Amino acid sequence: MYDYSRGTGYTDSRTGIAVGEQPAVLGKVLGLLGFAFLFTAGGAVIGRTLGPGAFFLAMIASFGTLIGLMFAREKAPLNLLLLYAFATFEGMALGLILDSYVARGMGEVVLDAAATTAAVSLGAGVYGYTTRRNLTGLGSILFVGLIGVVVASLVGIFVHLPLLYIGISIAAAVLFTGFLVFDLNRVAQSRGASEGQVIMLAVSVYLDIVNLFLALLRIFGFAGGGGGRSD
Repeated sequence: MYDYSRGTGYTDSRTGIAVGEQPAVLGKVLGLLGFAFLFTAGGAVIGRTLGPGAFFLAMIASFGTLIGLMFAREKAPLNLLLLYAFATFEGMALGLILDSYVARGMGEVVLDAAATTAAVSLGAGVYGYTTRRNLTGLGSILFVGLIGVVVASLVGIFVHLPLLYIGISIAAAVLFTGFLVFDLNRVAQSRGASEGQVIMLAVSVYLDIVNLFLALLRIFGFAGGGGGRSD
């Protein structure tokens, strides 16, 4: 277990944050993210190999492993196995989504969405990690926004309106940018974190990035002439 409470950091009297421990937590989160995205890339290859029939299997397995991880987050090495299994199943679903764009000659859209996701994630992450503002209250606002996006998305399943589709995508992009700021601020505020807590922080940031990418992919796809749903 990564016991950061034994660190040699000092507490900033202005912020109450254990300064010396912040880089340790951030390093662990980024390390887990790096490995998770490697497994996601592998999952994307598997998903494309298995074909469209694997999409629902990947989604169900992804949800199941995430639930399992929430209960087993402090049980090593099961927690890491579940984390990387979750990332792999997410990759399988992502691979099939990306394949649908490439098959329609929209490979450039995928690259644009990926580059924009990287830039936004970097900017939002740096701000969230370095700001001295108290962002605790942002969590409840973001949660309400998430409920709104989910409800609107459910409505969009039955009401096929292009403006609703693009509106939901823009709202989701803004929402998950906000979540990135919030979650990286949580990383900055973390001290004495256990291995399980670090893993769940990494999962939160991972999901923020993936959902931001999917939202931007829909926006760029719509702007590039995709017009409708493809995921």
